[in-house]
Amino acid sequence: MRIVLLLVLCGFSVHCWSCGEGKFTEGLAWIIAVPADRQSINKCCVTHDQNYQNFCNGIGSISLETADFLFQRCLENTNNRWVRFVVKPLYTAAIGINSWWKKTIKNPC
Repeated sequence: MRIVLLLVLCGFSVHCWSCGEGKFTEGLAWIIAVPADRQSINKCCVTHDQNYQNFCNGIGSISLETADFLFQRCLENTNNRWVRFVVKPLYTAAIGINSWWKKTIKNPC
């Protein structure tokens, strides 16, 4: 019963969540962020996504690498130890894997 309740609550909370790409990674990113200040983390993700979209649409002056760097700095600048020592390394690894995969298939956007 507890698991069902947790899944229902997660489903409602993830609705306004901007971290991750697709339902599975969004849910995973949300679960990783639960013990922390999710609002600050989400703001970092929104900015990161906007930088990526601007680059892919040809209107941004920030490279994808710089967008990733700024995202890491945004997470670093939170006052929450969980974010700095758990969320940031895991999200950074996820972004690295995603970037590597997109370069491998020659489609960075």
